[in-house]
Amino acid sequence: MNAKSASIVQRIIVWVIVLGVLAGIGYGVWAVTRQMNKTYTTVDIGKGTFRVEVADTDETRARGLGGRQELGKSEGMLFVAEKDGDIPMWMKDMRVPIDIIWLDAKKKVVHVKRDVWPDNEPHEVYHTPVPARYVLELPAGSAKEHSIKPGVTARFTTEGKR
Repeated sequence: MNAKSASIVQRIIVWVIVLGVLAGIGYGVWAVTRQMNKTYTTVDIGKGTFRVEVADTDETRARGLGGRQELGKSEGMLFVAEKDGDIPMWMKDMRVPIDIIWLDAKKKVVHVKRDVWPDNEPHEVYHTPVPARYVLELPAGSAKEHSIKPGVTARFTTEGKR
């Protein structure tokens, strides 16, 4: 290899490294921004208090808890519907078991599905027998441990904190 060819190879290597560093920085900024744009709130329900991510946009509702490797004992997700109705839930891309709790517009529990485990496609779809406005997903066993059952009222605000 002559000096000119070696110089070209060195330049290519430098550019590959520079592009790799820039891609890494870009990904880091994207990940931090995505985390910062999440909205959280605290839900007091039954005998428990949970810090939950609020899913109140089409994007956040579609993503849900999918892809999470774990869910802390006091963590979860609160799905907020635009109007009362049947809010079907499924375990798309889920890796952890959960309790699914449907609440009406007054934040009263109307239905609970306990210990729902991730499934394979086609995914089972879970429904509430009565209209709901919110769905709370908590770690499996939370409903039993914290006495969360139909008739119990939750306390939370959907404005949350970023």
